[in-house]
Amino acid sequence: MSSLKKKIGVAASVVGLATVVVTFVSVVNANSTDKVEIRLAHNQSAGSEIADSIAKFSEFAAEDESKNLQVDIYASGVLGSEKEEIEMIQAGILDMAKVSSNTLGQFEDKYAIFAVPYLFVGQEHYYEAMEQSEEVQKLFQSTADDGYIAVGYYANGSRNFYLKEDVECSDPSVLKGKKIRSMPSSTSMDMISRMGGSPVPMAASETYTSLQQGIVDGAENTELALTVDGHQDLVKSYTYTEHQYSPDIYIISTKKWNSLTDEQKVYLTECLEKTNENFKSLYNGMMEDAIKEAESKGVTVYRDIDKSVFIEAVSPIHDDFCAKGEDYKALYEDIQKYAK
Repeated sequence: MSSLKKKIGVAASVVGLATVVVTFVSVVNANSTDKVEIRLAHNQSAGSEIADSIAKFSEFAAEDESKNLQVDIYASGVLGSEKEEIEMIQAGILDMAKVSSNTLGQFEDKYAIFAVPYLFVGQEHYYEAMEQSEEVQKLFQSTADDGYIAVGYYANGSRNFYLKEDVECSDPSVLKGKKIRSMPSSTSMDMISRMGGSPVPMAASETYTSLQQGIVDGAENTELALTVDGHQDLVKSYTYTEHQYSPDIYIISTKKWNSLTDEQKVYLTECLEKTNENFKSLYNGMMEDAIKEAESKGVTVYRDIDKSVFIEAVSPIHDDFCAKGEDYKALYEDIQKYAK
Protein backbone atom coordinates (compact mmCIF):
# COMPACT_ATOMS: atom_id res chain seq x y z
CA MET A 1 0.00 0.00 0.00
CA SER A 2 2.80 2.40 0.93
CA SER A 3 4.49 1.62 -2.39
CA LEU A 4 1.26 2.44 -4.23
CA LYS A 5 0.94 5.75 -2.35
CA LYS A 6 4.52 6.60 -3.25
CA LYS A 7 3.89 5.88 -6.93
CA ILE A 8 0.74 8.00 -6.86
CA GLY A 9 2.67 10.83 -5.19
CA VAL A 10 5.44 10.72 -7.78
CA ALA A 11 2.91 10.62 -10.59
CA ALA A 12 1.10 13.64 -9.17
CA SER A 13 4.37 15.53 -8.91
CA VAL A 14 5.25 14.72 -12.53
CA VAL A 15 1.78 15.77 -13.72
CA GLY A 16 2.04 19.00 -11.74
CA LEU A 17 5.42 19.88 -13.22
CA ALA A 18 4.23 18.92 -16.70
CA THR A 19 1.28 21.29 -16.31
CA VAL A 20 3.62 24.13 -15.35
CA VAL A 21 5.86 23.35 -18.33
CA VAL A 22 2.98 23.23 -20.83
CA THR A 23 1.57 26.51 -19.52
CA PHE A 24 5.03 28.10 -19.55
CA VAL A 25 5.79 27.02 -23.11
CA SER A 26 2.37 28.25 -24.27
CA VAL A 27 2.94 31.68 -22.75
CA VAL A 28 6.44 31.86 -24.26
CA ASN A 29 5.15 30.96 -27.71
CA ALA A 30 2.38 33.54 -27.44
CA ASN A 31 4.88 36.26 -26.52
CA SER A 32 7.65 35.29 -28.93
CA THR A 33 9.57 38.06 -30.74
CA ASP A 34 12.37 38.26 -33.29
CA LYS A 35 14.88 38.78 -30.49
CA VAL A 36 16.78 35.96 -28.81
CA GLU A 37 14.66 35.35 -25.73
CA ILE A 38 16.28 34.27 -22.49
CA ARG A 39 13.80 33.09 -19.86
CA LEU A 40 15.12 33.43 -16.33
CA ALA A 41 13.36 32.14 -13.22
CA HIS A 42 13.99 32.77 -9.53
CA ASN A 43 12.19 32.32 -6.23
CA GLN A 44 12.39 35.81 -4.75
CA SER A 45 9.05 37.51 -4.16
CA ALA A 46 8.09 39.87 -6.98
CA GLY A 47 8.36 43.47 -5.80
CA SER A 48 10.95 42.72 -3.12
CA GLU A 49 14.25 44.61 -3.10
CA ILE A 50 16.10 41.51 -4.27
CA ALA A 51 13.64 40.82 -7.09
CA ASP A 52 13.90 44.44 -8.20
CA SER A 53 17.70 44.17 -8.28
CA ILE A 54 17.50 41.01 -10.40
CA ALA A 55 15.14 42.82 -12.79
CA LYS A 56 18.04 45.15 -13.61
CA PHE A 57 19.54 42.29 -15.62
CA SER A 58 16.65 42.53 -18.08
CA GLU A 59 17.13 46.31 -18.32
CA PHE A 60 20.87 46.05 -18.90
CA ALA A 61 20.41 43.39 -21.58
CA ALA A 62 17.99 45.65 -23.48
CA GLU A 63 20.35 48.65 -23.52
CA ASP A 64 22.36 47.53 -26.56
CA GLU A 65 19.80 46.60 -29.20
CA SER A 66 22.52 45.38 -31.54
CA LYS A 67 23.02 42.33 -29.30
CA ASN A 68 19.41 41.32 -30.02
CA LEU A 69 18.77 39.86 -26.53
CA GLN A 70 15.58 39.93 -24.52
CA VAL A 71 15.54 38.67 -20.92
CA ASP A 72 12.13 37.68 -19.54
CA ILE A 73 12.04 37.12 -15.79
CA TYR A 74 9.71 34.78 -13.92
CA ALA A 75 9.78 35.68 -10.21
CA SER A 76 8.21 34.28 -7.04
CA GLY A 77 8.89 30.64 -7.89
CA VAL A 78 6.04 30.54 -10.40
CA LEU A 79 7.87 27.81 -12.33
CA GLY A 80 8.50 25.66 -9.28
CA SER A 81 11.16 25.12 -6.65
CA GLU A 82 14.83 25.82 -7.30
CA LYS A 83 15.41 22.10 -7.76
CA GLU A 84 12.66 21.97 -10.38
CA GLU A 85 14.09 25.04 -12.13
CA ILE A 86 17.49 23.35 -12.39
CA GLU A 87 15.87 20.21 -13.80
CA MET A 88 13.99 22.30 -16.39
CA ILE A 89 17.26 23.96 -17.40
CA GLN A 90 18.96 20.57 -17.74
CA ALA A 91 16.09 19.50 -20.01
CA GLY A 92 16.42 22.68 -22.09
CA ILE A 93 12.88 23.82 -21.20
CA LEU A 94 14.02 26.84 -19.20
CA ASP A 95 17.00 29.00 -20.17
CA MET A 96 18.32 30.50 -16.93
CA ALA A 97 17.75 30.58 -13.18
CA LYS A 98 19.16 32.21 -10.08
CA VAL A 99 19.45 29.46 -7.50
CA SER A 100 21.23 28.99 -4.21
CA SER A 101 24.63 27.34 -4.18
CA ASN A 102 23.12 25.05 -1.53
CA THR A 103 20.56 23.73 -4.04
CA LEU A 104 23.24 23.33 -6.71
CA GLY A 105 25.14 21.19 -4.21
CA GLN A 106 22.44 18.55 -4.70
CA PHE A 107 23.49 18.30 -8.36
CA GLU A 108 27.27 18.92 -8.12
CA ASP A 109 28.90 18.15 -4.79
CA LYS A 110 31.70 20.71 -5.15
CA TYR A 111 29.15 23.52 -4.73
CA ALA A 112 29.06 22.43 -1.08
CA ILE A 113 32.22 24.53 -0.72
CA PHE A 114 29.99 27.59 -0.25
CA ALA A 115 28.30 26.01 2.77
CA VAL A 116 31.63 25.55 4.57
CA PRO A 117 31.44 27.92 7.58
CA TYR A 118 34.06 30.66 7.78
CA LEU A 119 35.31 29.81 4.29
CA PHE A 120 35.44 33.58 3.74
CA VAL A 121 36.99 35.85 6.36
CA GLY A 122 34.87 38.82 5.33
CA GLN A 123 32.99 40.58 2.56
CA GLU A 124 36.09 41.72 0.65
CA HIS A 125 37.52 38.19 0.61
CA TYR A 126 34.12 36.88 -0.53
CA TYR A 127 33.85 39.29 -3.47
CA GLU A 128 37.46 38.88 -4.63
CA ALA A 129 37.45 35.08 -4.48
CA MET A 130 34.12 34.74 -6.28
CA GLU A 131 35.24 37.07 -9.06
CA GLN A 132 38.93 36.16 -9.43
CA SER A 133 39.42 32.53 -8.41
CA GLU A 134 40.31 30.36 -11.38
CA GLU A 135 39.08 27.27 -9.52
CA VAL A 136 35.67 28.87 -8.94
CA GLN A 137 35.47 29.55 -12.68
CA LYS A 138 36.39 25.90 -13.34
CA LEU A 139 33.56 24.86 -11.04
CA PHE A 140 31.16 27.14 -12.93
CA GLN A 141 32.09 25.43 -16.23
CA SER A 142 32.34 21.88 -14.89
CA THR A 143 28.67 20.96 -15.34
CA ALA A 144 28.40 21.58 -19.09
CA ASP A 145 27.82 17.89 -19.76
CA ASP A 146 25.03 17.93 -17.16
CA GLY A 147 23.05 20.46 -19.18
CA TYR A 148 24.04 23.76 -17.57
CA ILE A 149 26.90 26.04 -16.63
CA ALA A 150 27.18 28.95 -14.21
CA VAL A 151 27.70 32.39 -15.73
CA GLY A 152 27.73 34.58 -12.63
CA TYR A 153 26.95 34.88 -8.97
CA TYR A 154 24.60 36.95 -6.83
CA ALA A 155 26.35 38.53 -3.85
CA ASN A 156 24.22 37.48 -0.91
CA GLY A 157 25.73 38.71 2.34
CA SER A 158 26.75 37.03 5.56
CA ARG A 159 24.48 34.65 7.43
CA ASN A 160 24.04 35.25 11.17
CA PHE A 161 22.15 33.65 14.04
CA TYR A 162 18.90 35.04 15.42
CA LEU A 163 16.95 33.68 18.37
CA LYS A 164 13.56 33.99 20.02
CA GLU A 165 15.48 34.66 23.23
CA ASP A 166 17.33 37.96 23.81
CA VAL A 167 20.85 36.64 24.20
CA GLU A 168 24.18 37.24 22.46
CA CYS A 169 25.17 34.19 20.44
CA SER A 170 28.80 34.34 21.54
CA ASP A 171 29.80 30.67 21.89
CA PRO A 172 28.41 27.12 21.48
CA SER A 173 26.99 27.06 25.02
CA VAL A 174 24.40 29.67 23.96
CA LEU A 175 23.04 27.42 21.21
CA LYS A 176 23.14 24.24 23.29
CA GLY A 177 19.68 22.66 23.45
CA LYS A 178 18.24 25.13 20.94
CA LYS A 179 16.54 23.93 17.78
CA ILE A 180 17.85 25.98 14.86
CA ARG A 181 16.34 26.03 11.39
CA SER A 182 18.91 24.74 8.92
CA MET A 183 19.17 24.75 5.17
CA PRO A 184 18.58 21.19 3.94
CA SER A 185 22.31 20.63 3.52
CA SER A 186 24.47 18.11 5.36
CA THR A 187 27.24 20.71 5.64
CA SER A 188 24.94 23.34 7.13
CA MET A 189 23.47 20.82 9.55
CA ASP A 190 26.95 19.73 10.62
CA MET A 191 27.89 23.39 11.10
CA ILE A 192 24.96 24.11 13.43
CA SER A 193 25.71 20.98 15.45
CA ARG A 194 29.37 21.94 15.86
CA MET A 195 28.37 25.47 16.81
CA GLY A 196 26.26 24.05 19.63
CA GLY A 197 22.72 23.92 18.22
CA SER A 198 20.34 21.19 17.09
CA PRO A 199 19.69 21.60 13.35
CA VAL A 200 16.15 21.30 12.01
CA PRO A 201 16.31 21.21 8.18
CA MET A 202 13.45 22.86 6.32
CA ALA A 203 12.67 25.16 3.42
CA ALA A 204 13.11 28.88 4.10
CA SER A 205 9.38 29.40 3.49
CA GLU A 206 8.58 27.20 6.51
CA THR A 207 10.73 29.17 8.97
CA TYR A 208 8.17 31.80 10.00
CA THR A 209 5.53 29.26 10.99
CA SER A 210 8.14 27.10 12.71
CA LEU A 211 9.33 30.05 14.81
CA GLN A 212 5.75 31.00 15.56
CA GLN A 213 4.76 27.50 16.66
CA GLY A 214 7.93 26.81 18.64
CA ILE A 215 9.16 24.09 16.30
CA VAL A 216 12.47 25.96 16.22
CA ASP A 217 14.06 28.38 18.68
CA GLY A 218 15.94 30.35 16.07
CA ALA A 219 17.47 30.40 12.63
CA GLU A 220 20.41 31.80 10.68
CA ASN A 221 20.19 34.02 7.65
CA THR A 222 20.95 37.49 6.33
CA GLU A 223 19.37 40.63 7.76
CA LEU A 224 16.68 40.65 5.06
CA ALA A 225 15.15 37.50 6.55
CA LEU A 226 14.12 39.63 9.50
CA THR A 227 12.23 42.18 7.45
CA VAL A 228 11.27 40.56 4.13
CA ASP A 229 10.23 37.29 5.79
CA GLY A 230 8.78 38.99 8.88
CA HIS A 231 10.97 37.17 11.40
CA GLN A 232 11.56 40.41 13.31
CA ASP A 233 8.11 39.97 14.83
CA LEU A 234 9.06 36.60 16.34
CA VAL A 235 12.69 36.89 17.47
CA LYS A 236 14.44 38.94 20.14
CA SER A 237 18.12 38.92 19.14
CA TYR A 238 20.36 38.96 16.07
CA THR A 239 24.09 38.25 16.44
CA TYR A 240 26.69 38.95 13.74
CA THR A 241 28.41 35.56 13.77
CA GLU A 242 29.08 35.99 10.02
CA HIS A 243 29.60 32.25 9.71
CA GLN A 244 28.67 31.87 6.04
CA TYR A 245 28.66 33.87 2.83
CA SER A 246 26.49 31.68 0.62
CA PRO A 247 26.18 33.05 -2.92
CA ASP A 248 23.32 32.45 -5.24
CA ILE A 249 24.42 31.34 -8.70
CA TYR A 250 23.13 32.27 -12.16
CA ILE A 251 23.01 29.17 -14.34
CA ILE A 252 22.13 28.83 -18.02
CA SER A 253 21.32 25.75 -20.05
CA THR A 254 24.16 24.60 -22.28
CA LYS A 255 21.60 24.35 -25.07
CA LYS A 256 20.80 28.07 -24.83
CA TRP A 257 24.43 29.05 -24.18
CA ASN A 258 25.68 27.20 -27.26
CA SER A 259 23.01 28.89 -29.40
CA LEU A 260 24.41 32.35 -28.62
CA THR A 261 27.11 34.09 -30.61
CA ASP A 262 30.44 34.79 -28.91
CA GLU A 263 29.49 38.47 -28.83
CA GLN A 264 26.17 37.70 -27.14
CA LYS A 265 27.89 35.46 -24.57
CA VAL A 266 30.29 38.23 -23.61
CA TYR A 267 27.49 40.79 -23.44
CA LEU A 268 25.32 38.49 -21.32
CA THR A 269 28.05 37.96 -18.73
CA GLU A 270 28.82 41.69 -18.71
CA CYS A 271 25.15 42.42 -17.99
CA LEU A 272 25.22 39.95 -15.09
CA GLU A 273 28.35 41.61 -13.72
CA LYS A 274 26.63 45.02 -13.93
CA THR A 275 23.59 43.55 -12.16
CA ASN A 276 25.77 42.22 -9.37
CA GLU A 277 27.76 45.46 -9.04
CA ASN A 278 24.50 47.38 -8.81
CA PHE A 279 23.31 45.10 -6.02
CA LYS A 280 26.64 45.27 -4.18
CA SER A 281 26.47 49.07 -4.24
CA LEU A 282 23.09 48.92 -2.52
CA TYR A 283 23.60 45.89 -0.31
CA ASN A 284 25.20 47.30 2.83
CA GLY A 285 22.66 50.12 2.95
CA MET A 286 19.81 47.63 2.54
CA MET A 287 21.16 45.48 5.37
CA GLU A 288 21.58 48.46 7.69
CA ASP A 289 18.02 49.60 6.94
CA ALA A 290 16.77 46.08 7.70
CA ILE A 291 18.63 46.03 11.03
CA LYS A 292 17.28 49.45 12.01
CA GLU A 293 13.75 48.28 11.24
CA ALA A 294 14.29 45.10 13.28
CA GLU A 295 15.64 47.14 16.19
CA SER A 296 12.56 49.36 16.06
CA LYS A 297 10.51 46.18 16.56
CA GLY A 298 12.48 45.27 19.69
CA VAL A 299 15.19 43.01 18.26
CA THR A 300 18.53 43.40 20.07
CA VAL A 301 21.51 43.38 17.68
CA TYR A 302 24.90 42.09 18.85
CA ARG A 303 27.94 43.06 16.78
CA ASP A 304 31.71 42.56 16.92
CA ILE A 305 31.73 39.29 18.84
CA ASP A 306 34.83 37.12 19.20
CA LYS A 307 34.28 34.43 16.55
CA SER A 308 37.42 32.42 17.33
CA VAL A 309 35.60 29.77 19.38
CA PHE A 310 33.12 29.16 16.53
CA ILE A 311 35.90 29.11 13.92
CA GLU A 312 37.76 26.48 15.92
CA ALA A 313 34.60 24.42 16.42
CA VAL A 314 33.89 24.13 12.69
CA SER A 315 37.48 23.65 11.49
CA PRO A 316 36.92 19.88 10.95
CA ILE A 317 34.39 20.77 8.24
CA HIS A 318 37.20 22.45 6.29
CA ASP A 319 39.36 19.35 6.66
CA ASP A 320 36.51 17.06 5.61
CA PHE A 321 35.89 19.04 2.42
CA CYS A 322 39.54 18.98 1.39
CA ALA A 323 39.75 15.25 2.15
CA LYS A 324 37.19 14.49 -0.57
CA GLY A 325 39.85 14.72 -3.28
CA GLU A 326 42.62 16.77 -4.84
CA ASP A 327 40.20 18.82 -6.94
CA TYR A 328 38.20 19.69 -3.81
CA LYS A 329 41.40 20.72 -2.04
CA ALA A 330 42.51 22.81 -5.02
CA LEU A 331 39.19 24.68 -5.02
CA TYR A 332 39.41 25.33 -1.28
CA GLU A 333 43.03 26.49 -1.37
CA ASP A 334 42.49 28.76 -4.36
CA ILE A 335 39.65 30.53 -2.55
CA GLN A 336 41.85 30.95 0.52
CA LYS A 337 44.50 32.73 -1.57
CA TYR A 338 42.30 35.82 -1.64
CA ALA A 339 42.01 36.16 2.14
CA LYS A 340 43.84 39.16 3.59
